[in-house]
Amino acid sequence: MSSISNNDAHERARKLIALAGPDALSASDRLSDQPLSNAWLAAHLATCASCRAFAENAAEMVRGLRTIPIAAERSLVSTTQIKVRRRALELQHHRERVWLVSISCAAVTLCALLSAAILWHGFEWLGSRAHLASSVWQVGFLVFCMMPALVAAILLLAKDRHLADHSGSYEG
Repeated sequence: MSSISNNDAHERARKLIALAGPDALSASDRLSDQPLSNAWLAAHLATCASCRAFAENAAEMVRGLRTIPIAAERSLVSTTQIKVRRRALELQHHRERVWLVSISCAAVTLCALLSAAILWHGFEWLGSRAHLASSVWQVGFLVFCMMPALVAAILLLAKDRHLADHSGSYEG
């Protein structure tokens, strides 16, 4: 049982070393972004020669890989630049759309609140003029306000039903 937990400790240490950034491998005081893992790994490396050697080899490998010059072809560089610019434009357009949608939602909400307040007073006035109980004109107000959403929902359901009926007839 002791060898299993010892192997788990070595495996955990190697995973933390492998997941640590290359700068963290060269700096022994900061091996990961998580303080508890840092403390555990630092304590483990202080007592375990094989894991310490693994960490040193990993750091040396990263340093060695950094010394290798890597040159990209012009076509790869230009293609990458085009794709990065295209993605930057997409993100900019997305931010603009989100801004416009946010402004539109705020304007619609404000208009809906103002309209609801005006309609409330209108229904209250009509209810008092017709000598209706307040519950009657309040229900009328709710029905009037909910009617557009109900009609839209019914139309969308009918459209989906219509599309489902027609897509089933083309499969035969």
